[in-house]
Amino acid sequence: MVRQILDEEQKKILEDPRQGERKRGALQDVWVWKFRAQNDQYLLAYLISEKDTSVIFLDIGQHENFYRDLERHLKTRVEDAS
Repeated sequence: MVRQILDEEQKKILEDPRQGERKRGALQDVWVWKFRAQNDQYLLAYLISEKDTSVIFLDIGQHENFYRDLERHLKTRVEDAS
C-alpha cells in the first residue's frame, strides 16, 4: 500500500519537481515532498539536476530524525567521493 502511494507521489514530483520545499543550510540543494500514507506523514528527499533536468531521489522516511539522518547520509557521500 505505501509503495503504491510512493509511486504516485514520485510521479507528481516528476511532473513538476519544484513543487516540493527547497531546504536551506546544510541541505540547501535538497528538495522535500511531504505526503501521507496509512495515517502517517512521510518525507521524500530529492535533488534536481539542472544539467539534464532529471530528479534524483535520495531518501524517504517519517519526520522523526529525517533531516538529521539525511544530512549525515549526504555528508558521508561527499566524504566517500573525495
